[in-house]
Amino acid sequence: MKLKGRVALITGSSRGIGAAIAKRFAADGAKVILHANENRDRAESVADSIRESGGQASIVIGDLTSEQAPTQIVRDAFAFHGALDILVCNAGGSGGGLIQNSTLDALNKTLFLNLRAVMLSTAEFGRLTQSDCGRVVLISSGAAAHPAYGASALSAAKAGAEAFIRSAAQEFGPRNITCNTVAPGTTKTDRIAGQSWTDKVPVSYTHLRAHETSLHLV
Repeated sequence: MKLKGRVALITGSSRGIGAAIAKRFAADGAKVILHANENRDRAESVADSIRESGGQASIVIGDLTSEQAPTQIVRDAFAFHGALDILVCNAGGSGGGLIQNSTLDALNKTLFLNLRAVMLSTAEFGRLTQSDCGRVVLISSGAAAHPAYGASALSAAKAGAEAFIRSAAQEFGPRNITCNTVAPGTTKTDRIAGQSWTDKVPVSYTHLRAHETSLHLV
């Protein structure tokens, strides 16, 4: 199996794309650490599914908009097996609304979750990992390269996170740690299923950059 013996932490993996990544990693032999903001029951459901299929799964909990959690969840994940080979920064979202209606709290939440948490968790991964083939993967958004109407804060945060990952790749490269970004197109997960706005998004946007990723609908 491709990932046999590797230890992987996937943030925001109690549902949607993150859960699908975790299940695939486990199927490929990785020891998976799931992360949820606060809903442990949903994460336990994903973990049970992985275990029933013969995989290994553990869970860490933490609010990534807080100052300490992005660092702590990486430490907690490392503690399960005394190793950490892969970090997938998948958690993200929020940031909707027009610029003139933005509040400081809303801006902070979007920037902390989509940018600061990526920076802090990646930094702690770099401090802890002893892997000879480490991997950092950012799950970004087409909004980083093609800012969306009504999503100025999210677009800015995702663009900043992508720039950070490019810089991290240069720093971590000599240690044989690669850092990459994947920007899926609109993906029909349970989070957006049934929302009326999905029927109003232009076709050109819903398929934006979808051809550039190997992720499928989950």
